[in-house]
Amino acid sequence: MARQLPMLINGEFVASQTDQWIPVTNPATQEVLCEAPAATAGEMEQAIASAKAAFADWKEVPVSERARLMLRYQALLKEHQEEIAEILSQETGK
Repeated sequence: MARQLPMLINGEFVASQTDQWIPVTNPATQEVLCEAPAATAGEMEQAIASAKAAFADWKEVPVSERARLMLRYQALLKEHQEEIAEILSQETGK
């Protein structure tokens, strides 16, 4: 069985309660890389509510702090670029 991906809700990875999973395949080989949850209505409502709350907090963060966080994000992308490239290559079949 393929690995089932968790959902990120309110800053935490959580297992979905769904019984419907969407296979993520490598189009070149048809290998199932993992399965993504088809979120339940309740999970969607939770995600939307937490995103609204996060935005309310985020819009109050000073621009200098936001920029610092985005630069940290950029650094993490560079640090993990090989791993990210591998995942994207598999997902697109290239």
